[in-house]
Amino acid sequence: MSRHPRKTRISAKLYRATTLFLTAFLASATVVDSSFSQEASKPSIMIGDFEGKDYGDWTVEGDAFGTAPVWGYKLGGMGSVFGYRGEKLVNTLVPNGDAATGTLTSPEFAIERDYIVFHIGGGAFPGETGVSLIVDGKTIKTETGLFNQSRVGHEGLEPRVWNVKEFLGRKAKIVVFDKKAGGDWGHIKADYFYQTDESIPGGANYVLLPDDAQPVEYNPMILGQFIEHFHRQVYGGIFEPGSPLADEIGLRKDVVEALRELRVPIVRWPGGCFVSAYHWIYGTGAERQPYFDKAWHVEDPNTFGTAEYVKWCRLIGAEPYICTNAGTGTPEEMSDWVEYCNLNVGKYGRKRIADGDPEPFNVKYWSVGNENWGGHEMGAKTVEEWGPLVRESSKLMINTDPNIKLLAAALPNENWTVPLLKTAGHLLDYVSIHGYWSWIDKDKKPAPYIRCMMLTTRPELDMLHTIDMLDRTGFRGRIKIAFDEWNLRGWHHPGIGNPKALDLEARKLNDDNSVYTMADALFSACFLNSCLRRCEDVTMACFSPVVNVRGALYVYPEGIVKRTTFHVFKLYGELLEKNYLPVDFASEILKDGEQSTPKIDVALTCDDAKERFTLVVVNKDPENAAQTALRFDKLVGKLPEEIKATVLQGSSADSYNDVGNENAVVPEEITLKIEDGKVSIPPHALCFLRFVK
Repeated sequence: MSRHPRKTRISAKLYRATTLFLTAFLASATVVDSSFSQEASKPSIMIGDFEGKDYGDWTVEGDAFGTAPVWGYKLGGMGSVFGYRGEKLVNTLVPNGDAATGTLTSPEFAIERDYIVFHIGGGAFPGETGVSLIVDGKTIKTETGLFNQSRVGHEGLEPRVWNVKEFLGRKAKIVVFDKKAGGDWGHIKADYFYQTDESIPGGANYVLLPDDAQPVEYNPMILGQFIEHFHRQVYGGIFEPGSPLADEIGLRKDVVEALRELRVPIVRWPGGCFVSAYHWIYGTGAERQPYFDKAWHVEDPNTFGTAEYVKWCRLIGAEPYICTNAGTGTPEEMSDWVEYCNLNVGKYGRKRIADGDPEPFNVKYWSVGNENWGGHEMGAKTVEEWGPLVRESSKLMINTDPNIKLLAAALPNENWTVPLLKTAGHLLDYVSIHGYWSWIDKDKKPAPYIRCMMLTTRPELDMLHTIDMLDRTGFRGRIKIAFDEWNLRGWHHPGIGNPKALDLEARKLNDDNSVYTMADALFSACFLNSCLRRCEDVTMACFSPVVNVRGALYVYPEGIVKRTTFHVFKLYGELLEKNYLPVDFASEILKDGEQSTPKIDVALTCDDAKERFTLVVVNKDPENAAQTALRFDKLVGKLPEEIKATVLQGSSADSYNDVGNENAVVPEEITLKIEDGKVSIPPHALCFLRFVK
């Protein structure tokens, strides 16, 4: 029997109203009206949003467009696709490649508003790739794609506006065409055609509120954290018996106090790769036996076990989330751990009481396994093994405590996750996915700031891919996504999965505080903004890890250092309102060689009454401010002449905090002027702008 009651499918309205990235070059700003009315206007009229399972009443000819819109996570020839709205778009590169040709034609409609707005990308070949407006059977306006030179350009879309006032009341059609057979940029991208009486703001960067934007409550568990028995995360991190800074059981009091500042909602433990050969029973009771950690090749004293972890979680105010051993462990061992934590009866429930904890720990969140898809993992599983193991483990765990929430190790990958969902999805509440996007190179150097900024759109692609798989298997809305290990930078641990290449000394490179600059802060902010945009599906995320290694908090024997990412989590925890409110935004392009990314990233939150608003803006440009137009008259009326802002920036993009220089990067309260509806966002900065109705 399924654990999920039948639910109505979540409305796609949030996704139609949510902009992933609406990208505009300064050079293209001439197509945008530089002035706009503050008066109320008529609602927009949708022509085509391309969020359905097919093209609906649009007509397809030829083979260029396939049979349905394309999910935005599918990569283009020069990297990530951005600048579309919602989840899908028209993209003739993906179905059949640059050689395919064809047209996509809208049904006939009456022109009832002053402007037609849409987004376009791909090839700039007049007459061969583009979008046309047909009025009374005649081609009135045509817009081509963006690029026509090999290895020059980006895979984004840019907004375009057609002034159609002179054609009001007349019949029209829109034709998206790809007549170029082959060659670089022999394709077209397009999305979100609508009629409106308000032209979009002038300038390259803007933020506006769509007509259909409705607040959606996000889950604060997206601000979760992760701790693993690796290097100095547990021992010498959160747990250091004998330290003058520790309490009576060895928990570092300065660490507890700092993490309370973050309002951490949930912490995943004990791994990570560590858990796949870890047997929890040996970390309980008064007599602890040391354990040789086969994943990380060190001895673990087992003095930090289940009881210590749960007590630490309660001290920092976080919900415990336990990941079980699905490598060398068994389904019965997993369910016994649930019994130990949550029951007062049975062998293991009674053992917890005998161990000195008479009250159940009431651990709600449990995961079956960690990265069991990977050859690096102890007890790695095949696709054929994984689904049945998750199913049988889940059955035993649920029958031990039916109130728990279950997760299972998944991937943004069809071959692994779709079979898992088909076999065990009816028992799961979440799928667990992980992501690290930058690794130390062969010269042991971390990626520079600008290269890190090129990675900021990647996490959302993984979210979208996973959403797509949930949608196609019928579990969307019933199973959520937990991005329960993530960080810009992968942990440095040479030799994992290959003991002959083991280098324990190299792990100390993880403790170099100079690595954790504004690049880490801004990547993390963009990740959290992506979680907000996808908040109906992504309801948990755990930064990896919380202390030491790549963590937000550096811990050493004499004290702590709050890295740049610490302040990101504190600001999001303190300054966001409880609801996400979808916005449209356009951006200049930031480039690094052939790679591109939008210069700004934006998210807006509001309270239930829609009277308080917090706008989060990330400016990724290392040197230049971002002049950004704000159209918030629908929210707060006329904009003030200046606005209070909280900014995390540092003196340069490479600024970092370290022992002896702990406050090189800290939040600052500043006042920003608003001139002609525009605000200047400082370079390499995370800004929180607060509005009151």
